[in-house]
Order: sequence, then structure tokens, then C-alpha cells
Amino acid sequence: MNPDLLTLVETGLQSAVQTPRVAEIMSPDWLCHLWFVILCFLLTGYAILDGFDLGVGIIHFLVARNDRERAAQAGVIGPFWDGNEVWLVTFGGALFASFPLAYGSIFSAFMVPVMIVLFCLILRATSLEFRSKAGSRFMKFVWDLAFSVSSLLATFLFGASVGAVMGGIPIDDSGALKLGDSAGMLAEITFAITPLSVASGMLAVTLFSLHGLLFLNLRTTGDYQSRVRKAFPPLYAAFVVVFVVTTILALRDLPPVGRSAIWIAIVATLNVLAVLNLPRAMYYGRPWGAFMSSSLVIAALVFLFGRTVHPNLLTSSLDPSWNIDIFEAASTKATMLTMLVVVCFGVPFVMLYTAITYWTFRGTLDLSDDDAQEDLH
Repeated sequence: MNPDLLTLVETGLQSAVQTPRVAEIMSPDWLCHLWFVILCFLLTGYAILDGFDLGVGIIHFLVARNDRERAAQAGVIGPFWDGNEVWLVTFGGALFASFPLAYGSIFSAFMVPVMIVLFCLILRATSLEFRSKAGSRFMKFVWDLAFSVSSLLATFLFGASVGAVMGGIPIDDSGALKLGDSAGMLAEITFAITPLSVASGMLAVTLFSLHGLLFLNLRTTGDYQSRVRKAFPPLYAAFVVVFVVTTILALRDLPPVGRSAIWIAIVATLNVLAVLNLPRAMYYGRPWGAFMSSSLVIAALVFLFGRTVHPNLLTSSLDPSWNIDIFEAASTKATMLTMLVVVCFGVPFVMLYTAITYWTFRGTLDLSDDDAQEDLH
């Protein structure tokens, strides 16, 4: 062998021995699993808390009969909606800090839906503000319509995106969306449209609508609450139908869950029991029981989503070896440990702020007198 070549090989081997392995500077497995759990917790908090005010927006015209009642509905969620969206911001920041590769791939692949959702969230906020400043009934109706449509569209896209992530999206080995050289802008928008993603979007719409209705049932009294109760059976029936269809599609399209089957079976059973408890709680006049049951349904669905995709954050529909899992996408150990300290101090403050807000604005809304002013007591 050429002496120069031999020297070069020996030098390369020495460098390889002295260079730390990637696994030594990246996060250990337990940190990756822990951050996945933290992300699921943040997603659950957002879905439960912002779910009811998105739901109130979706059913904005369902129960309210006039402008005053629609204003009262907006007033019921007014103190909470901006604080609820803090959970979404925290989730996005935590995803970026813990799994930057997955963050980049998700926001790159779902750029169009993400921008539409962002626009809808902005429109919801401005609708609530501009409605209170509108001087005519027509403009109030316009802002009410914008509030309802933006809530509906944002909720559907949230749910459809979850379904698309569960079913898999066409990403390559670098995590980039791969649609072919001839694919145009339309393909970049419609690539995630599948029966499962559409059903998941409809599930989110019906579930959040029901969740919002139960929150109104919790916060109102009198004739208005009676109309809320009358709207429960059709919304509940729609949710159950979509729930069954989505479950069937998930069982058909998703791969076997393996060793986590026992946990999924337990949570799925609890989920069904919570769904069945909803009409029971409404029949016996237990608004808190009904609202907590719908919250448990949301938490169970997030858990099932997490266990289904774990340890992957994105599943490639082109090649399973191109899946982005929590180990490949993890940030460095130092970053994850530092952010863990931030989360341990920050999340309790978010929870405390949420608790103080809900305690301060507790009470019920009485709209039984048509001539009465909107009055929280």
C-alpha cells in the first residue's frame, strides 16, 4: 500500500476516535420522550381551553336569536380567548426548541394551511374587537359572520392536519415535501386531503361545537340555557356519527399499534364512556359534569393521537425509513435541558394565570329578560 495513503487512513481513524459521536452531544432517549409528553400536554391544554371558544364561534348563529344574544355570547368568551391561545404559542415554541427538524418540516409541508389558520385566528380577534365598535346592525352581522366562519375554518384545518399527520405525508429523506417535478401550487394545497384527514377535520368541528355549547350551558341560565339544551341532541348526534366514521377510517388506514395496544384500549374505553356520559349529565342537569366529560373526550383523543404516532413526529407516506422520529429531530442535550427548566417555571405561571382568569370571571349570564342588559353576575 502507498505509504502516503496508509498515513492518511491512520490519521482519519484517529480523528474519528477523538471526535465525539453524535449521540453523545444530542439528547438522550429519556429527554426525547419527556419532551414528546410535554408537547402532548400543551396540545391538550390548548384543545380543551381554546376548543370551547372556537366552538362558541362555530355555533354563533345556532342558539342566539338576535344581535344582543350574539354580543352576550362573545362577551362570555371575551375574557378567556386570548389567554387560551397562549397555549398554542407555547406549543409552537416548545416544538421549535425541542424538535427543530420536525418543526421545519411540519411548517414547510403545511405552509398553506398554517397561513390560513393564522389568518383565521387574527380575523377572530379583530372580529370581536370591531364588532363592539360597529355602529350599525349590518356591520355587527358582518363581524359576527367573520367570527363564525373563521372559527369554523380554523377548527377544520386543525383537525384535518392532525389526520394528515397520522396518515402520513409525502416527505423525502431530508424532511422536505416531495410531490414531483410537475406538481403545482394546487398539489401543495391538496396533498393532505384524504378520507381520514377530512373526517378528522369534521370530528374537530363537531367536537368543538359540542364543547362550546356545553360551556354556554355552564355559563348561562333562564330561557337562553333552555335553548342551549335543546340544541344539544342534534349536535351530539352529529358528533357521534362523525366519531364512529373517523374511528373506522383510523382502524382501516393506520398501522397496528403493537405493544401500546393495551394503553390505547384502556384510553379508548374511557373515551367511549365519557362520550356516553354526555347525554346522561345533560339529562340530570349537571353542566359541570357534561363539560368535564367533553374535556376528557378531547384529552383522550390527544392521547390516542400521541400514542399512534409515537415515536414519530412526521410519518412519510413514501418510505418508512424517511419518518422523522423524536430521536432524529431532537435538539441538543443542553438546549433541551435549558428549555426544560424554562418549562418547569413557565408552564405553572400559565396555569396560574388561566386559573385566576377563570376564577375572576366566574358566574353565569342571564338572558331571560329580553329588555335586560347583558349582565354577568
